[in-house]
Amino acid sequence: MASRILLALCYLLALGRDVSANGRAPNTSTISFRRGMEREIAAGLTFGLAVSRDNGATWSWMCEDAIGYGGSYDPAYMFTSSGALFATTLLTGVKVMRDGCTFVPTVSTKFVSAVAQGPDGKLYYAVVDTPVVGNPGDSNIYRSDDDGATWTVSAMPGVLNDWWQSLAVAPSDPSRLYLSGYRYIPSPGGGTTKVFLLFRSDNAGQSWQALATSQLATMPNSTIEIAGISHTDPDLVFARVKLEDNAISDALYRSSDSGVTWTRILGKRSAIAFVVRRSGELVAATQAQGAVRSTNNGATWTDLVSAPQISCLAENGAGEVWACTQSYGGMQVPSDGFGIMKSTDLATWTGVLKYQQINAPVACADGTVQRDKCDVQLWCGLCSQLGCASGSPQCGGAVDLPAGDPGPDPGPADKGCCSGSVMPTPGAPLLVLVVGVLLLRPRRQLRR
Repeated sequence: MASRILLALCYLLALGRDVSANGRAPNTSTISFRRGMEREIAAGLTFGLAVSRDNGATWSWMCEDAIGYGGSYDPAYMFTSSGALFATTLLTGVKVMRDGCTFVPTVSTKFVSAVAQGPDGKLYYAVVDTPVVGNPGDSNIYRSDDDGATWTVSAMPGVLNDWWQSLAVAPSDPSRLYLSGYRYIPSPGGGTTKVFLLFRSDNAGQSWQALATSQLATMPNSTIEIAGISHTDPDLVFARVKLEDNAISDALYRSSDSGVTWTRILGKRSAIAFVVRRSGELVAATQAQGAVRSTNNGATWTDLVSAPQISCLAENGAGEVWACTQSYGGMQVPSDGFGIMKSTDLATWTGVLKYQQINAPVACADGTVQRDKCDVQLWCGLCSQLGCASGSPQCGGAVDLPAGDPGPDPGPADKGCCSGSVMPTPGAPLLVLVVGVLLLRPRRQLRR
């Protein structure tokens, strides 16, 4: 347990800018589509998880306790074709929800820092478990060929204590994997030096080849992430250097020879969200410095003149680009009016999720954390703070709307437990919601 607490603390420190940017104002952090049934969507929020079964027409909410995390941590999610939703947690490893209500531990409860899903349905996760007395530690990559029922270990890419930052599988070749991370080594004059790591596997994780990182400009606060891989060419891979200047800037790099050599293609004085579209087009976006597109693998870029304030990007099988946007905004980042927006042409963006229009908590049976904690104890207060038009007639009476049901009219008049709520004005919710949620539910501290 001591090693896991240490890992959790190190993780929060490693997040750097992300923790503060996530500093519990209402935001969307991830968008995941169910493989092969993309009308089902899981959206990671700074206040839990929003789930839609009708392509974003209606949304239900799950709180952090139902998933098994808290504080400033944002889980990574995998949504498989069976409907299983996997989520990383700080202290209880990877959990999975198969019944729509309860997240339960998988085989391993070790800390998992990165997850990935291949085009063949195989699942992968990267373990970071510090060796201490009585615990040999673990820095392996694990694979499941049966939707997470069992997991097999690959050859360890590096050494114990390596931190894995990202893991990705090529969409056109399920045997091609890319992995990034870092390790600390003793410095000659005392202290430690951060060494950046890149690996490639050509056999689905059975063995790994180290790749040079010298062409990627980094500083001590930087991290390297695999940002995307071409949908048709497994050798064409993109990397993101976060905090390239040690403070606020990100940069994108391209490799056309499977990670052997790298070319810098874009830099912004901001966090960069990035997606490689199925068409081959690249989209890079920021919250406050606009968004750009490229049709020649980043050789040149064109501004998106009407893009919202974007912090994450994803594309579904229909060719729609979905973005994490600013439902409320603030002084430096204007409001988009939606927490998720989407576009087919990158010129016109349609709102998908307003936090105040989340219909209700996910409906679950008595005795589940989702019912007893999220629904009965937390929903009504959160709904009031969001200013939502609730689908619940009263607190603790979740109505999980069936697919295709548009739900209640999300007009200004709220019903039941949320009556009298006033829809927050742009800028105000950043303080109101943070204070409100903290009063409703103190953030859980790491176990000692």
